[in-house]
Amino acid sequence: MLLPLLALALTSFGADTSRWIVSNHGREAGDLVLVRTADSAIVRWVFTDRNRGTRMEMRYRLNATGDLAAGEFRPVLGDGSAGAPLDAFAANADSVWYGLTNGVTNGARRAGAKRTADTFVGLRSGTPWEQAELARFLLAQKTRSAVVRGGGTARAEVIADTTLRNGAKRQRARFVAVYRAESPTPTGVWLDERGALLATEVQWFITVRPDIAPLLPAMRTIELGWRNAVGEEVGRKAVTKVEGALVLKNGDLFDSERGVMVPQQTVVVRGDRIVAVGPAASTPVPDGATVIDATGKTIMPGMWEMHTHLQVSNQSQLSLIQLAMGLTTARDLASDVDVAVSQRDRERAGKLASPRLILAGFMEGPLKWAGPTEVVVSTEAQARAWVARYDSLGYKQIKLYNVMHPDLVPVIADEAHKRGMLLSGHVPRGLSVQAAVALGYNEIQHAAFLFSTFFQDSLYVPTMRAYSQVATAVAPTFDVNSPAMSSLIDYLAAHKTVIDGTFNLWIGGGGAAVGAGGSANQDKADSAYMHLIRRLYAAGVPLVAGTDNSAGVTYRRELEMYEKAGIPVPKILQIATIDAARFMMDSRDNGSVSVGKVADILVVAGKPAERISDLQKVETVIRGGRYYKVSDLQRLSGMRGANGASGMEGWDFCPAHEEP
Repeated sequence: MLLPLLALALTSFGADTSRWIVSNHGREAGDLVLVRTADSAIVRWVFTDRNRGTRMEMRYRLNATGDLAAGEFRPVLGDGSAGAPLDAFAANADSVWYGLTNGVTNGARRAGAKRTADTFVGLRSGTPWEQAELARFLLAQKTRSAVVRGGGTARAEVIADTTLRNGAKRQRARFVAVYRAESPTPTGVWLDERGALLATEVQWFITVRPDIAPLLPAMRTIELGWRNAVGEEVGRKAVTKVEGALVLKNGDLFDSERGVMVPQQTVVVRGDRIVAVGPAASTPVPDGATVIDATGKTIMPGMWEMHTHLQVSNQSQLSLIQLAMGLTTARDLASDVDVAVSQRDRERAGKLASPRLILAGFMEGPLKWAGPTEVVVSTEAQARAWVARYDSLGYKQIKLYNVMHPDLVPVIADEAHKRGMLLSGHVPRGLSVQAAVALGYNEIQHAAFLFSTFFQDSLYVPTMRAYSQVATAVAPTFDVNSPAMSSLIDYLAAHKTVIDGTFNLWIGGGGAAVGAGGSANQDKADSAYMHLIRRLYAAGVPLVAGTDNSAGVTYRRELEMYEKAGIPVPKILQIATIDAARFMMDSRDNGSVSVGKVADILVVAGKPAERISDLQKVETVIRGGRYYKVSDLQRLSGMRGANGASGMEGWDFCPAHEEP
């Protein structure tokens, strides 16, 4: 063990204890506790995030100047004890060693990284306390930059240095942005006058010093003002200037209305609308137009990401990645209201490089497992009031979550449908899929519910478990041809219930490695989910394509799974375009490359109507008449490094998977 005596610091004479709470939209979800002596520190960070949560303990040895000299990461077990160490580091004057037992793992010594005076050492999985320590270290360097964690670089920038006021209370606060390597989007942290942690950045769960919690709204205003300005600056850099009309000339057009290819077509765009579509030989190019030669390439409608979650970082990075993936419309299925409304409105005003955003209002019940939202309802009046508020803000849909009380579902369905809004979501505990549909659901999020619905008892016994855990356990051995599943599929087809399957999460480990736990079980689960896709499609159950991440990086994987399941490729492109527009009652203006519709168009250097993998060859994205080159989007979002190498294929991980 790297630090065999460090645990004694918890009871050592002279130890100082500090505590920060973890706030889930004003509700305490856990805490971060620091116990520190002159030469040691133990940081325990435990909080509940729905059925999940962070449970970690970091044990550090400090040097004479109070900097980190060694440390180890341990999980916090269910009984509150610390488990065996999973990672560790140790530093001396010129080297940093990573791995257990001072650089020895399974008897083999790992190579140490060279250390200089401007090297910050710490664990590769850190807590907000260590994040604050890094920010403090960077600010102390002449260049405000350093080598970090055995490789890579980081730099710090003070964004705001202010005095916050709450009545008679005054608090000096600095918001520090920490940039890693070539990423254009920093992690933020709030520090006090001594450089100690005040709070983490705007996110769903915020670690904050308890006495500072009332000041979070003021801190949020400062941070969002800065992030919004950065997003708009990136938006200005990303767009390519257009002179006159914009013309896509002589490409092969995918007609999503009919699901067929039409050769050698020219498309003319003025403003945000398509004004002409026709044969290249007879469709005139307006004088002074900006012309994109699409000869030998495919022109097709922009695709619809039907399951995303907006974060503050979308506007400066993640939304650019979505555009680069060919996504020109994204449906947000849970985010903070101020973040979502602001980004939607500023994108439509042309200020952000982003897909067009469609918002679904998130609603949850008031239990410990409640999701990350301020919208927690427990009465009919509260439920109807929130539906009305979402409607007034231009939301098109309501999404319900795990612990919403079943008695409120028909109330919410009634209010939503009266207002012309759709209703979807997770299936609240206590309801089956069929019951949710009978009570008014238009759509189900996550195909895993089609497995877990048959095992309601397992959601509670032997302990309260998430639907994803139940589905993971049963999918490998479930008979998708069983009479029960056949009855469910027939019911969904009869009610035209849409399935937002997010299959990319479950098949082959998924973008977030949800998977089925173990290679043998994973193969069996893959087979079950693939067969489920086939059966849903064959029965006529409507499908929409979504990733459940904030960057859309697994969208092509989602479509490729439909292809492997045997859905014809032209139909898959329809699912990704016009079918989604029709479901959202938006096909009059969107979903196809047709005269009068909004100009959301892709140019692909391949034949995606023959093979979905060619979607990796998207070259040009037109969103609302704005012209984006994918190479620019990649570069500005960090997908393409300074050396020009593309990172597109390496982005098949899920940086912000939110809700398995």
